[in-house]
Amino acid sequence: MAKSDIQNMLDWKKRRGQSGATFTLADELRRLDELWKAKGEDAKDFTDFIPIRLVTIIEVFIREAIRELVDAGSPYLEKAEGLAKNAKLDFALLASLQGRKVSLGDLIAHTVSLNEPTRIVACLAELIPEFVLRLKASHPRWIEERAGWPLALIIPDYAKMMARLSRLFTVRHIITHELPSEPAFHPSEIDGFLTAATEFIEATDWVLVEMLRGAVPRTQAEMNSQAGASLDRLTKEMEEIIGCVKKRGEIDAGLLSEAQEAWVAYATKEADLHASLVAGGSMASMVWAAAMEEETIRRVETVRWWAERAEGEM
Repeated sequence: MAKSDIQNMLDWKKRRGQSGATFTLADELRRLDELWKAKGEDAKDFTDFIPIRLVTIIEVFIREAIRELVDAGSPYLEKAEGLAKNAKLDFALLASLQGRKVSLGDLIAHTVSLNEPTRIVACLAELIPEFVLRLKASHPRWIEERAGWPLALIIPDYAKMMARLSRLFTVRHIITHELPSEPAFHPSEIDGFLTAATEFIEATDWVLVEMLRGAVPRTQAEMNSQAGASLDRLTKEMEEIIGCVKKRGEIDAGLLSEAQEAWVAYATKEADLHASLVAGGSMASMVWAAAMEEETIRRVETVRWWAERAEGEM
């Protein structure tokens, strides 16, 4: 992979942002649907734009999904070998991985070809066991509604959705790569394209939730509870690693304790700063816990180095 490709990957990550990709794309789909209904079928130029935009949204979502799965580690990392067969590793890429500018998930996500729906499904099936069956059975997985599972299916007719997606990708190819003498599609197909794209992205997103998290909270109270529990688990892991470092007896335990106390003071103030953005609101505790978790993740990496340090390593 050329250095310019790595820079393109970094630029893509910067443009995409760090989180909330699924929500952003869902909003974009809703916005397109609203614009289409407002414009009407006589807006020819806008009509041609919709298939192009829809395929772009799907591709962005799938690349982010692949990245998230691979970067989640085992067993998805091992399963990604099949997707990485055509990846070209060179020094520039290895340097970027070493410097953590890009992740292995980024690499694989930007290596795979996503030029048709069947290929997209095949890529996800490489990572997720029985992906098609899970996709067909996909439904919202809110923690608060667990007692009522399974909820209504997101995809009522899988064959129809895939047929519409296949047609969508064909239309997009014609519009972007050819100059047809006749219209590539009829405006009446737009509603079907929008429906198929929405169903596929939403259903796939809930499959990811199933595989990576099991379920997610819907209410702010449950979000706060989940954030606190996640931080507690990470804090326990950090404390266990620190205990291992002390048992090794290779460094001054007193200095380590002082360093840890200083870190706790810093991390707490940093979390307080983030929480101040929503001071007095119901999100405050969740924002505080999320900020503290980010700092704790970095601290875990540091203390793990001390725990795994090879003799003579400084």
